[in-house]
Amino acid sequence: MPLALLVTLLLTASQLSPAFANEPAAGTPREIPAGSESLLEGSLADSWEGSLDDWTLENGVLTGTTDGSVKVNRFITSKTAPVEDFELEVDVWVSARGNSGIQYRSEVREDLGPNVMVGYQCDVVAATPKYNGMLYEERGRRILCHTAEKVVTDADGQGWVVESTEPPKFAPETWHRYKVRVVGNHHQHWIDGIKTAEHFDLDPNGRSLSGRIGVQVHVGPPMEIRYRNFFVKRLTPTTPPNDSVEIPDDAEKIVPQGGWKNAGKRDSNHKLEKAELPGTRNVHRAGPIWLAGQPTAEALAAAKKAGVKRVITLRSERELDFDDEALVKNAGLEFHAVRFGGHQQLTDEKIHAVCQLLQAADPDNQALLHCASANRVGAIWIAYRVLDGRQTLENAIKEGKQVGLLDPDLQKAAVEYVQQRKR
Repeated sequence: MPLALLVTLLLTASQLSPAFANEPAAGTPREIPAGSESLLEGSLADSWEGSLDDWTLENGVLTGTTDGSVKVNRFITSKTAPVEDFELEVDVWVSARGNSGIQYRSEVREDLGPNVMVGYQCDVVAATPKYNGMLYEERGRRILCHTAEKVVTDADGQGWVVESTEPPKFAPETWHRYKVRVVGNHHQHWIDGIKTAEHFDLDPNGRSLSGRIGVQVHVGPPMEIRYRNFFVKRLTPTTPPNDSVEIPDDAEKIVPQGGWKNAGKRDSNHKLEKAELPGTRNVHRAGPIWLAGQPTAEALAAAKKAGVKRVITLRSERELDFDDEALVKNAGLEFHAVRFGGHQQLTDEKIHAVCQLLQAADPDNQALLHCASANRVGAIWIAYRVLDGRQTLENAIKEGKQVGLLDPDLQKAAVEYVQQRKR
């Protein structure tokens, strides 16, 4: 036997899921494996919730279809309890131009749109080998591990490719068996017993250790996706996540999806919640970003204690009767000013400048954005949520008003900015 062929066979054998050789063919009916639960029991409404109009559940096959008119990814979520450590197996059939995904350890976020899921996804894209079976994070850090890669995402959110091979090809419009195994922060995917992705998620601010299971129909051309023999086995967590995974010196530093401008960045989808700072009105918080009216000295001290390191003001100098820069710096915080008084002064450059400052916020470098009442803050928030959080414009406007936006002209300016950049 030629040496090259022997090496290929040995590599393939090493990547195979141990139990695959003893399993029945993909797409044929199976008994529920011992210790597992089926996610396709009863009617569609019995087992799933969400955008059910896209799906049917008949004769043990869950089928999703679109006619090409879908404008956003649409999800249904299993009614089974959230999973932590687990093994998942499911047989999958996807049309030639189809695009779907298996969500796991995910969260349903109605504030981002109807039935939207956020979290890890085993991708199903038959036409693109480097995507089929990869690890993607929906509405988050996006591509974490391409197909045929082993990746370590470090504590700062930077990904490193430590192993890679040529992505395997799997024919569309035929049944394939997908398997996902997740223990702690160690993720593994297989298709037909061949490992397609392996990932260690060492990012404490990005990873999820528990969440729900779902499936997706994707924006794009008409498609059909079928799932059968959908089984989940819960594993008893034995140890906390291993954060000491070694990254070799020759590991390849990953260029994030969207290029280096997105390095270390995730979609800005933290939930917007009411918050409090002493003597300050209209205070809200979305993860590492605080939004408010004019903060008092006491509020700035409280914000610093909570983790805020920079303050961004939108207030014009002509409306002030005090030194706002000194107020902030005396509290030991960075001061940034992008000043405008009303919608006439709200230029594209100023919106862009504020959004860039907000993009730099993270749990260790929180930011406080304010104006006098949060009216102007609400306008900026519309642009930021759509362009950096991939939220719908409708939801972003709703949040902007929740934050404190009252001026329809400011709203119009923010909406026009968004629409120009989404063309």
